[in-house]
Amino acid sequence: MISTISKKIIKPSSPTPSTQRWHNLSLIDQVVANMYMPFVFFYPNNQVAKIPKHQLFEYLANSMSKTLTFYYPWAGTLKDNVTIECDDHGAEFFEVEINSSMNEVIHNPDLTFPHGLSWWHSSSTTSGALIVAQLSHFECGGIALSLCMSHKDSLLPSPFDGPLLSHVIEPRKKRCIQKRFVFSKSKINVLKALVVAESCIKNPTRNEVVSALLYKCAASSSTTNFGRSQLVIPLNLRSQASLQPPLPPTTIGNILTIFSTPIYKNYERDLKLPKLVTDIRKSKHDLSTRNNIQENMFVKEMLEAYRTGKLPFQKRDCDVYMITSILAFEFEKLDFGFGKPARASKGSGPSSNTFILMNTPDDDYDRGVEAFVNLNDEDMLTRDPKSTLSPPYFVKDSLMPSPFDGALVSPVVEPKMEGCIHQRFIFSESKINALKALVAA
Repeated sequence: MISTISKKIIKPSSPTPSTQRWHNLSLIDQVVANMYMPFVFFYPNNQVAKIPKHQLFEYLANSMSKTLTFYYPWAGTLKDNVTIECDDHGAEFFEVEINSSMNEVIHNPDLTFPHGLSWWHSSSTTSGALIVAQLSHFECGGIALSLCMSHKDSLLPSPFDGPLLSHVIEPRKKRCIQKRFVFSKSKINVLKALVVAESCIKNPTRNEVVSALLYKCAASSSTTNFGRSQLVIPLNLRSQASLQPPLPPTTIGNILTIFSTPIYKNYERDLKLPKLVTDIRKSKHDLSTRNNIQENMFVKEMLEAYRTGKLPFQKRDCDVYMITSILAFEFEKLDFGFGKPARASKGSGPSSNTFILMNTPDDDYDRGVEAFVNLNDEDMLTRDPKSTLSPPYFVKDSLMPSPFDGALVSPVVEPKMEGCIHQRFIFSESKINALKALVAA
């Protein structure tokens, strides 16, 4: 049960100068749907008790007001999907009470619980605010700070997920389920060891091995008729040292490009983890070395989406999965004056075939990776044996149910009543070494 205490429109503490009245959106910003990216940060009672409850809302409201002075486009109004009028329209800020403890929310496997965190308000907001924030009070005295930012003017290279509100992009119709999976550092090291043993990649990153594993399971579990799939990965250009001249640090918007793997057949034999990591590494390298004469797939998809009003990559004759890593942003260290959050998380959205990677808190899983997996309900619930991964791929260090309801866990085999079956299995030296690494971890 959630009850609203107050709602306030937060305007910049200083008026935006008339010379900065208009902010033009890039082509990518125009194509990206006017959706909200929902993030939530949990702080226990012992971190916030020093500020009286009745003062906390105003404390945060004043802080937001001062911040919006520097990030004034987010206090503006979207005009005709092309520009933002920096008219100091303001951001929405809610204060609510939730009749449950914070631990119930943090450890609940249903990521839409409790119904009423900030992303629910944002999906139905009528004010046109580009930022919707919410302060939630729990019975235990802990709080959650939720923030939904419009992707139209985003600082983050996030994929196309969230409530799709723009008339330019049509939302998908299928029901989407989001689940959270945790990969501990020790299990990630096992995956890295496997890739090193069976490929030419000697230094795979945690981003690469987790991305490859998630894609492998999702593609193997697909219930569509395509039978083929491809992994697409956005790349934040702000972090690219090869970009000359470098972008100013104040640059905002969707400053990104993409790279993609080849199109694979959705068979276990074609979706080997070492091969996937190798292809991901090669595709990223090819992007940085390509010349301007070659066709730019990203620009082509953006123009097609702008022309047709459909989401990018939807006209291909294969399943397209998109994965975005926000590991570099270190949300788990975000400090509003109370210290680091007990947990940072992401709200769910209706766009399927998307994955988000975040860091776990420093004290959890030895700085592992938290993956938010969005698939349509049929793919999430499938138990196709082709999607099964046995140890040492198996990741069990999760507070949540095993990935894809069985996709990373060997299925329980029921005994056959008509007799016994004899089968032969071969363990290569590299596989045995990977098993040894798992035991040692």
